[in-house]
Amino acid sequence: KDGDLITLKLASGEEVIANYKSGADSYISIEKALVLMQGPQGLAFGTFFSTAQQDKPINIAKDKITSIAYINDKIKEEYNRVFSKIEVPKKPSIIT
Repeated sequence: KDGDLITLKLASGEEVIANYKSGADSYISIEKALVLMQGPQGLAFGTFFSTAQQDKPINIAKDKITSIAYINDKIKEEYNRVFSKIEVPKKPSIIT
């Protein structure tokens, strides 16, 4: 439903994390989209569709999507931190 945080697996292999806005017969609309990529220190977020206006919905053709799912809590926390106007401190952890 509108506002749900979802992850899309595209036919190209990209994994996109975004807020779901709406759907139609041939496409879905998302906002605040990030792409998940492998960086030197593990997984990292990158901008999806860098040249698009980031505050406007992006339409993705349904035939280019192989899977849609809700994201796990760890990724959701990091995603929210990226778009948070207030810096949210990381949860304390034990270093071994």
